[in-house]
Amino acid sequence: MNLLEHSINTLVKEDIRMASFFQNEKIDFCCNGHRNLGEVLKEKGVDEKRFMNDLKEYKESLDGNGEKVNFYNQMDNEELIGYIRSTHHTYTRSVLKELDQYVAAIVKAHYRHDKPLLLAINSLYGKLRVELHEHLIKEEVDLFPLIMDGRFDEAKKEIEVTEDEHDAAGNLLAELRKVTNDYTLPSWACTTFSATYHNLQELESDLFRHIFLENSILFERF
Repeated sequence: MNLLEHSINTLVKEDIRMASFFQNEKIDFCCNGHRNLGEVLKEKGVDEKRFMNDLKEYKESLDGNGEKVNFYNQMDNEELIGYIRSTHHTYTRSVLKELDQYVAAIVKAHYRHDKPLLLAINSLYGKLRVELHEHLIKEEVDLFPLIMDGRFDEAKKEIEVTEDEHDAAGNLLAELRKVTNDYTLPSWACTTFSATYHNLQELESDLFRHIFLENSILFERF
């Protein structure tokens, strides 16, 4: 089996634990997970031999550490939507509440240390929180009920909007990574600053898996 010929999301569908590998390699498995792995590696200028060796070793380590995690493939629409809401929507709202306090605190405390950085974080996070709050409401009020009611033609239109919003959130997360130099802590960072970067990275990881379950599992059924 030549894994280079597979789409990225196919590999993650088999075992969602593979998401961590692709995320560490900075390869999009959620918004653009439909793309061919070999093409993406060439586009990014990644050493194919090194990458495939690391991928093989990672897969082998997972094989020796329990069964594959792919429960979502067996879930019906109602079960999967319930899982997404109880797991990912709940987490997103919870971490945003914490980040609202943390981001405001570090901007106030450290503004003089690095004005461009703090203003960029504040601006990008502000846009991200608005995007996510609105996105969750739209899914819960508009999209999910259409799917649950079997109104799939109407749902397809909402799915197009939802996927655009996924892209928008992904772009904002990419910008946050860029301005923070991959969340490298400044020498003057305090405990709250460290917690802010930690929570932003946790939000990113969870959101990537959230988007994967929707784009690559739920939405592909229609």
